[in-house]
Amino acid sequence: MDIIAVEVESRIKSHFWEDVWIDFKDERGDGKHFFISIVSDVFEWKNRVERSQVVYEILWDLLKKDHIHAIRMKLKTPSEITKG
Repeated sequence: MDIIAVEVESRIKSHFWEDVWIDFKDERGDGKHFFISIVSDVFEWKNRVERSQVVYEILWDLLKKDHIHAIRMKLKTPSEITKG
């Protein structure tokens, strides 16, 4: 795995420290295109934009320096998952 991919995964996992489910993929294997799926209470009462902003804030310096080119995200709360 690319060093940037390792850094992205580490940052995401360390930020969401409570009960959380994370699926992380380096989609192209190039360390620049990622898919991140997170289920966390952190997203409760946040809309889609606010949820994305949480993740962008964690990774902002990597995005700004163009170490990351694209991120696809699926961000849910546990209650949204149990609803079906």
